[in-house]
Amino acid sequence: MANWLSEKLKIDPANLYMYEILATPAPGIRTRYFDMSDYCKIAFLFVVDTMAAAALVVATAIEATSNAGAGAAAIATATCTITANTNVQCATIVLTTVLVADTITINGVLFTAAAAPVLANQIFDQSGADAADTASLAAAINHAAAQALFVAAGGAVTAAVLAGSTITLTMTEPGLGSLTVVSGAGTMVVATVNAIGYIEVEDTALAAGFDHIALQLVGAATSHAAIIAVRGEPRYAAVTQAVAASDTDA
Repeated sequence: MANWLSEKLKIDPANLYMYEILATPAPGIRTRYFDMSDYCKIAFLFVVDTMAAAALVVATAIEATSNAGAGAAAIATATCTITANTNVQCATIVLTTVLVADTITINGVLFTAAAAPVLANQIFDQSGADAADTASLAAAINHAAAQALFVAAGGAVTAAVLAGSTITLTMTEPGLGSLTVVSGAGTMVVATVNAIGYIEVEDTALAAGFDHIALQLVGAATSHAAIIAVRGEPRYAAVTQAVAASDTDA
């Protein structure tokens, strides 16, 4: 007999609109309040996009006494922060008039611009136009020598040139590792395409009389977020999903 995750975890869209834009100042995006009366744990899973260097998105769990948010208060111990270009799922690098000795570091692997490439040593060519420089950096990233370093650091990285002077970086194996990208020069601008985070809360973290919980995200107004609520360890009855379509296949 199959032991389905969908029989153990209650899955719900948390934000009213699936892909909401963050706003500053607070409160930013705040999800609906989920009833914890029948569950011991809840996890909010969120995906955030469009983060320029140094941008932050701060996530905080909010408790309340009703689904309308009565008495809403932050749970001080339930918070985390996404920092742009740090442990993200997808990032871009835009090259503009790269100079000799300019550098960029991807998951601890240093790439250096030079007048002539030595791809095996993570040295790429900056002597051409921006598009040519971009192609050379992508080739250096995808080179077997760099890939061996990436694998040693946690996972292979794929560089794709999707526009003339823009490289898109992803982890080659989805879910294996993440990307931290640091530019050593203003000629190579890094941005986060998307990053994921989660906050998990046990019902014991709620104050007396509080039985509902939401998630709040605050960050750069250019970022968007999609949020899913997953409740687990039901106390009394089996989990019943409220979905428009479903299938299980063993």
